[in-house]
Amino acid sequence: MKRWTRWVVWGLTGSVVLLLVLLGLRQPSHQGPWLEAQARLPEVTTADGRIYQVQHLRDFRYDDSGAIRAAQYREADYDLSLLQQVWLGVSHFAGMGLAHAFVSFEFSDGQYLAISFEARLRPGESYSPVRGLLNQYPKILVLGTEEDIIGLRSHVRGERVLLYPLQLDAEQQAYLFRGLMDDVSDIFAKPRFYNTLLDNCVTSLLRHDPEHSAWRGLLDYRVLLPGFGDAFAQQKGWISDKLPLEQLREQVRVDGRIDPDVPNYSALIR
Repeated sequence: MKRWTRWVVWGLTGSVVLLLVLLGLRQPSHQGPWLEAQARLPEVTTADGRIYQVQHLRDFRYDDSGAIRAAQYREADYDLSLLQQVWLGVSHFAGMGLAHAFVSFEFSDGQYLAISFEARLRPGESYSPVRGLLNQYPKILVLGTEEDIIGLRSHVRGERVLLYPLQLDAEQQAYLFRGLMDDVSDIFAKPRFYNTLLDNCVTSLLRHDPEHSAWRGLLDYRVLLPGFGDAFAQQKGWISDKLPLEQLREQVRVDGRIDPDVPNYSALIR
């Protein structure tokens, strides 16, 4: 190997090692300020593992530009014994598989709890996938109403939002709910970084699948690009395969004309 080639290799190796060291030294923080929509971390408590109390449940409303029109947080209790359905949401904001994934839990008392897995941003900051690889954003799980989480994307932003009922039995539904509530509590107690590849809106769900391998998932474009995540879910048997995926996507598309302020919003979008 020529001397200059060795210097190039050593230089690149040293740069990678230095970058890894610097990233390892970075620590996530809850210290603000943050975007108004991400200003408050949700808090979850349970005394018996059945009734979950949620504080800072986001229930915002937005004007036509997407600016916050009414910033309201609520408290709510959710009875795990009343959980009857889990929904997978995929909100396409661009082509080529660029989308945001979220879940919503439906309870037989008429309540819905939506969970959005996000990079926490500061005022004036925008998300960059490259910066998301470099430990630049803390992670936040936003707990909110469907009127907020879905209405913002479908009605205000005009994104193509798909809402799939997941084919999970009662035990699997409860397992996922408990796991995500634990994640909320863990982040509240100790911040952690959002990562474009390893800890994003899709892997936040898949980490609760006992059969999923995080490293093997890095080789699957359907995991890396959330817009194709429904194909992965269908292959796993989590969503129906009675229709071709393209037909199913049209069937489960949320009608963006439905205003989040109308009564029975959650029932209407289904």
